[in-house]
Formats: sequence, C-alpha cells, structure tokens
Amino acid sequence: MADKKTKKKVVKKAIHLIDNWLDFQTYIKELPGVAVGIFVEDEIVFKKEYGYANLEKKTKLTDQHLFRIASHSKLFTATAIMKLYHEEKLSIDDKISKHLPWFSSEKDENLQHIRIRHLLTHSSGMSRDGKTAHWATYKFPELEQIKKQVTEGISFFEANEILKYSNFGFTLLGQIIETVSGETYYDYIQKEILDPLEMKNTVTDVNKSNITRHATGYKVKYPKKERETFEHVPAKIMHAATGLSSTTEDLIKFYQAQLLGSDLLFPDYIKREMQRIQYKAKLADWGLGFSITTLPDAVICGHGGGYPGFITRSGFIQDEKVIVVVLTSAVDGPALNLFLGLNKLMFYLSKKEEKFSSEKEIQDLKDIIGFYESDWGTSLFSQIGSKLVLITPRFENPAEVIQIYEHIEGYRFKAPKDKSFASPGQEIEFIDGPDGEKIFIDSHGGESKRFRFSY
Repeated sequence: MADKKTKKKVVKKAIHLIDNWLDFQTYIKELPGVAVGIFVEDEIVFKKEYGYANLEKKTKLTDQHLFRIASHSKLFTATAIMKLYHEEKLSIDDKISKHLPWFSSEKDENLQHIRIRHLLTHSSGMSRDGKTAHWATYKFPELEQIKKQVTEGISFFEANEILKYSNFGFTLLGQIIETVSGETYYDYIQKEILDPLEMKNTVTDVNKSNITRHATGYKVKYPKKERETFEHVPAKIMHAATGLSSTTEDLIKFYQAQLLGSDLLFPDYIKREMQRIQYKAKLADWGLGFSITTLPDAVICGHGGGYPGFITRSGFIQDEKVIVVVLTSAVDGPALNLFLGLNKLMFYLSKKEEKFSSEKEIQDLKDIIGFYESDWGTSLFSQIGSKLVLITPRFENPAEVIQIYEHIEGYRFKAPKDKSFASPGQEIEFIDGPDGEKIFIDSHGGESKRFRFSY
C-alpha cells in the first residue's frame, strides 16, 4: 500500500489530469452539475464544481450550492446513535421496543426480536421503504403513517436472515434518537455533529429557509430531449434515512471526524466498531451505518445516495487518510463510476510515483497539454511531474488507459512498452499549426487538432 505522503505528493502533481478528466466526463455525459472534493492526509488537495446549479438559468455551480445527499444521511444517524451509545444512554443491542413502545404488531412476530444493531446493519428483515409510495408520489410519510405500517406488519424476513437495505429502519433510528436524547432529530444532529464540525453548509431537510441554496435536480437525459427538473421535496419523518443536504467540503469535514486520531465526535474505539464488517453479504458488506467496499488496493468506508434529481457517492480509506466525495445533480449521474475512477487513478499514480520524479530539470509542457480531437475521438494529454501522460477522457477508469511517454527531445516523445495495442516504442510529436495552435502527430502520422468544448 502506498505511503500516504507519497500519495498526496503525486495527486497534487496530477491535478491537471484529474480536473480535465472530470470536466470532459461532465461534458460528454451532458451532466447538469458535478462537485468533487479530494482530501489526502491532512488537507483538501482538490475541490471543484462543473456545470450548472440550474441549466435553464445558466447559473454556474459553486461550492455554496447544496446537493441532496440522500442516504448519506444514514451516516449522520448512525453517528448520532453511536454518540448516545458512547455516553451509555442506550445499547446497540437494545430492542427497538425498549425505546419505541409502539413498535409491535400481532401480525409481525419478527418485530419483537429486532434490535438497534439490526437497523444499523440493514439486517432487520423489514421493508425497504414501507407502503407509502413516496419515491413515486414524492410525498414522504408522517410518523402516524409509519406507526400504522408497523401495526399492519412490516417484515419480510427474520432478523439476521439476510442483508436487506431499509430506509424504514433508519427512520426508526431517527425516532430513537429523539426519544433517548429528548430533542428533535434536527436539534440533536445540529448540536452534536454539525456545529462541532463547523458544517455550515449542511441541513437535515429541505425547507423554505434553505431551498434557494440548493442546486436543481434533474431527471434522466434521453436522446434529443432536454432534461426535465425535479421539484425539491422534504423527506419529513424519513430525514434520518434520506433527508440531508450538503457540499463536498462539509462532507469532507464529516469524514475527517471519522479518521482515527480525531476526538471531535467520539473516541477511536467507536470508529473502529462502526468501520469493521458487522454483516457480510454477497453483494455488500456493512459496518454500523457504513457501507464497506474491499478493493484490491484498499478498504473504503462510505455511502452512496439517491434522491429525486441527485446521485452521490463518497468514502474514505482509513489507512491512507484519503477522502473522496462526488456529488451529481441528475438521477442518472455517474457518481459511483466517477468515485471509483478517481480512487483507481490515485492507486495507479501512487504505485508509479517513481516514474513521475526526476532529478534533472523538468520540462514545462504547458504549451502542448490539453485536449486533441481526431475522427477517432478525443485524447487528453497532461503533465505529471516530469512525464507527459495520455488518457482517453471518455473512459470511466482513466487508470486503465493511461500511457506514460518517454521524452526524446523538444516536443517528441516515445510510447511506453506496457500498452501492447498503443504502438509501443513508436514516436509522437507536437508541431505548430498554421494558426499558432499545436497539432498532435500520432505514431502513424495522423494529425489531431486542439479540442475545446463548452457546456
């Protein structure tokens, strides 16, 4: 595993590549808005917004616009539960009925066995969302509707039988927080999490006081049609499962508090308990609130979110103190693919860090780096340390297609040996075009001209 200081160093060198890849992904996929933040070791090394907060008004997206982060809300709810656990105000092995006496049903025997731990790990066996069709009508339920469904029976499996993701379960956790703390969910989250972490751009639900601060959410982009908008709808009693809105910078602050060595929220023993695998399944592993993804290079703790008009993904690598946050303002936004692409690119760069270092004077390649277009598509050249690198920017995994060129002289370079189908050993060159712009001459003599785009 790469040394975290090495990773920060090489990521900073690769900012041009990261920025331009994200810019092209936003453009080629016709995404309305994308916000990305990357934290490594002890600082935010990259943070930028792409596209628009509102397409119709051409309002540029900024770092002050809020995104609905949906199921990321569960991380805040789980954190609140674990704060109460640390303060010995509850046990995660308490039955739900201990704190919510109305949680019982003659028609549903499973309810008497469900404990807080089952809700945190999505292993209660209960319905994912209940029976109020709020993802279709966009009218989220009130507490009395939740209680009515409990009475009618809400289980499909026994507790601990399978991992069954449940917004309904986290809605109940929000009610337990209110019962145990004696405060509203909003007040408790604000006082115990948002204020201590100075998360000034995070709210527990959309309302009249903050709606204008939100980016607009958009529906699926279909060919030859403009995107349609979603109206902002409050999550009401389900805000503990899916109601929060935030920004990349604020989510990075939240994840920083989950890194070992920080005592802003609770001690490390709580973090370790939340971040270890508590429930293992074929398609997903779960901690206490956290989704746990095991990749060849690292273990990522985090979450995703989907709300009408917004798809988001974020997470952190504890061992390397790396945090990545990706927010998109479209229901078909590729947040997960961008998130994984960034992580895979950083893994690759840190492994190849020696290639980008040089004791000799580094040639400034600013006159040739950028996008080039041919009949076969678009290429992105970038400089990382002493090397010229090339990717195909439409690909969602830039690490898979990256080429590191050897410098010959001037603006002549040689293709690497490790890409068998990319003309290894052959030369490329950049020359001056008739209009003063650089032209890229590929290894077969083909020409590509500069490519610029706008949304």
